[in-house]
Formats: sequence, structure tokens, C-alpha cells
Amino acid sequence: MRRDPPSSADVRAQITELLQAHQALTERLRQGQASFQRIARSVWRVQEEERSRFARELHDGVGHNLTAMLHLIKEALATMPDDERCRRARDELAHAQAIGDATLQETRALSRLLRPQILDDLGLEPALRWLARSFSETHGVDARLDFHAPPAGIDADRSTLVFRLVQEALANTARHASARKVDIAFDGRGERAVLRVRDDGAGCDIEAALARGRQGNSSGLGGMRDRVRLFGGSLTFESTPGAGFGMSVHFPLSDTTPGASP
Repeated sequence: MRRDPPSSADVRAQITELLQAHQALTERLRQGQASFQRIARSVWRVQEEERSRFARELHDGVGHNLTAMLHLIKEALATMPDDERCRRARDELAHAQAIGDATLQETRALSRLLRPQILDDLGLEPALRWLARSFSETHGVDARLDFHAPPAGIDADRSTLVFRLVQEALANTARHASARKVDIAFDGRGERAVLRVRDDGAGCDIEAALARGRQGNSSGLGGMRDRVRLFGGSLTFESTPGAGFGMSVHFPLSDTTPGASP
């Protein structure tokens, strides 16, 4: 028995039903993505809070104990007679003092690496200037910062994001680039902030580096991109072997900016 073709009204009803189903599915996917981003950002924030706690414990606990120990050693050396009978004891105390001083410096460096206090106390620009200056002094690379602050300021999460991105980029420069200079530029004067970092080093094969990250061998570049996406931003890399390395980050300065993460 031959069936009559569907009427135009039936076709329109079916199309309408399909569109509604598609819209409902799209909305569910959007809500799921928004929920995932909120959870992922919360996890990231907890990680930063833990870093901050460990940094304080190192600085205020271990650091202060080492400082007290060094003070006691100094007092012992000052009161110990400087004669042949005490020479060996003085030498051993001086050796302990040198070890303690080196350990104190390493503890302070580790504390700053975990969470520099200047970022929480003074904000993003002073923290980036300190980071660039420290990098220059440690690695002999001319690190320059051009900073334009957002008119309304930048919140703590995004300050941390920018600081970590620059920190990771400089670490990559130190490990792989053999660079002589690196330029850091941050501009927050628009609705979407822009961060750029570029060095004049050896460069790399970006696709190969990202592929190694997907295989679990390196998470530097991929990890940076993932963190930027948590804030509704984008991260692009520019590099070829022998021609330096650059990265450009664009992200909204608030969650209410169009295109920002919820």
C-alpha cells in the first residue's frame, strides 16, 4: 500500500522539533562546558593556594629556623678563642655556617618559585619586573618588560595566570633557547588583555613540542594553552628552529566580557 507523502505542515513540524532538540543539546553542552571550566578553575585556584601555603611555611618556618641557627653559629664563632686548640672546631663551625647559608638561600629561592610574595603584596607589574630582573641576573639574558595596566585593575586569578605564563615562557627560554634577549609585553587597556613574550634564541618545532606534550613527555606549551582556555582566552605560538620563539595570549579581563568563560 503506497503511503501519501508528508504534508508541508508535517515537514515544518518535524524540522521545528529537530531544531528544538538541537538547541536543547547545544545548551546542555554549553552548560556542561561551563561547569567543567568552573571546576577546572577551582582546582587550579586550590593548587595556587597550596603553593602559597607551602611558600609561607618554607619562608616563615624553615627559613626562620635556618636564620636562627646561623645566628647561633655566628655567636659561637665570636666567643670561641682563636687559637690552635679550637682551630678544628672553628673550621667545622665555619663549614656548617656555609652549608646553612647556602640552604637558606635555596629555601628562599624555592619559596619565591612556589609563590612570590611580591605578587600578593604589590601586584602584577612589580612581580613581573622582579621576575624579569631575576631572570636577567641569573641567566645573563636581557629581559625587558613593557607593561600597560588595565584601567580598572586586574583580579588575583588573572594576575596569577599572567605571572605563571611569563614564568613558564622564561623557563623554556632558559632551558632551550640560548637567547641573548627576551621581550615581555602586557597590555590591558582593551576589553581583552594581550600578553606577548618573544626571545631571539634557537626556536623550536611547535607542532613537535605539542605532540610530545600530548604523549606525556612534556606539558609546558600544552599546559599553558589549557590554563588560558580556563579564562576564555587563546594562546598562539610562533617559532621555527633557529628563528626564536614567541607566544601571544589574548584573554578577557572579566567573566562578563563577551566570549569569556562563565
